[in-house]
Amino acid sequence: MAEMTKHVGVYGEKPCVVVFRTLPEDEQNALVILSDSLEGQFHDDIMSVVDSQEAQESNNISEVFFRRRLTDGENMLEALHTRGKLVKAPVNMVKLTPLPNQSVELEEVNAELGKIETESNPPLKTETEVARIDSGAPVVQEGDDPEAVANNLLSQASLLEEDAKALLSDAEAKRSQAYEVAPDLRPKKGPGRPPKASIENL
Repeated sequence: MAEMTKHVGVYGEKPCVVVFRTLPEDEQNALVILSDSLEGQFHDDIMSVVDSQEAQESNNISEVFFRRRLTDGENMLEALHTRGKLVKAPVNMVKLTPLPNQSVELEEVNAELGKIETESNPPLKTETEVARIDSGAPVVQEGDDPEAVANNLLSQASLLEEDAKALLSDAEAKRSQAYEVAPDLRPKKGPGRPPKASIENL
């Protein structure tokens, strides 16, 4: 049985990757990559990320592209933008194809994910729960398994640590690029510790 693949689909009749399911303040349009417009190593780099576990577990592949780099070191999301590979597409003309013989309207997917992300009709929180959330303490309701809550918090902590490592790596890469462009900005090493006086000088 074929495995489900997220983020891939068709724009009209052309195969594509849906990078932004909607645009900020413009829910009628998405940004997609036309697969046929990618060539060579650029194509291989992009599609390897699409197929990665990180991308398949994310609802927003743009965030994954933002954290990844091409083989030549360029940030993926920036490269897609500067090379003109992000195409504005009406949402109602895009279909996702998670399986070879299955297609789903992007409009329907956006509507369902919107309900999940905004938690349609969420129950009212009590004053105690609001206080716990504001204080950063975990909310454990009656009947919850404390161990399950703890494991969930540990998972969130691991994801935050991974994001932090990715950001630090990105910052270091940009710092290195800056020093390559302008070597004079590289911090100068100090003179170091003075040599110990030799016995002859005593």
